Amino acid sequence: MFRRRRRLRDLKNVPVLPSLVTLGNVFFGFLAIAKVADALRQADPGAPFSAVVTLFETAAILIFVAMVFDALDGRIARMTGQATPFGAQLDSMADMVTFGVAPAFLGKVLIDWHAQTDANSILPRHPKLYYGAAAIYVLCAAMRLARFNVETGPQEEDHREFRGMPSPAAAAIVASLVALYCTKDDAAGFLGRAILAPHHFDAIVVAMPLVLVVLGLLMVSRVPHPHAMHAIARGRHSFPFLAALVVLIGIAAIEWQLALATATVGYSIWAIGLGMVRLLRRGRMDDDDGEDGIEMPADARNN
Repeated sequence: MFRRRRRLRDLKNVPVLPSLVTLGNVFFGFLAIAKVADALRQADPGAPFSAVVTLFETAAILIFVAMVFDALDGRIARMTGQATPFGAQLDSMADMVTFGVAPAFLGKVLIDWHAQTDANSILPRHPKLYYGAAAIYVLCAAMRLARFNVETGPQEEDHREFRGMPSPAAAAIVASLVALYCTKDDAAGFLGRAILAPHHFDAIVVAMPLVLVVLGLLMVSRVPHPHAMHAIARGRHSFPFLAALVVLIGIAAIEWQLALATATVGYSIWAIGLGMVRLLRRGRMDDDDGEDGIEMPADARNN
């Protein structure tokens, strides 16, 4: 009875500002799903992808907008001293929608669009296979978020690494690849079209089922994923690294889709390579100091 009263008392003191930011996360995640649903509703059966490309690109952008809110809510909670268990649970639910359901739905509909009709077909018709790939992503995202909440203590403040791929990073890969594919017939995307041939763009769709499965497995794996901003901002790097970063920023100013796809896929390759090197050298993938608390805290809201 005492515990129940204490919980009810805690719910009467819900942090407003961090919670509103977290709700902004799930709001934009829902809008991303809605945009993809609009594409299904507006286009005639057998319509070319160009008829809905704007809606798909907008959905990808909305996922990235939601990531901004996801990055801010934990910082605002700590700055205002309003980090609470309610905020952590609300954030996990928001992340499940934005970084679990929305990317899987975006990727699934993109796959179906290019597999269900003869006019758009660049994939074989295996609807159960594609449902399974999207479902694996969603289920692994749910397990990832649940595991994060169980394993991470409220006082852990180590921002160096995550165990397994963070759900926002997985969503970023799906969204950036979809956004890049949307530039296939864009006359303004001269840089991407100069680097990538049409069949390279088609390969994004062909590989999407495998991408969803691999990302799902990476989320529930123990492969270490460094905190990218922490590594860039606080670490010491070579001059070529700085030059490469400047080039990437320059590409982003011209074609953000290509830059985001390069950065997100490169991040995943970097993390897998780091894990393999540690596994070969030490027989384990944990950080050098062997500490368990290598993930960000639950109130950091980047899980």
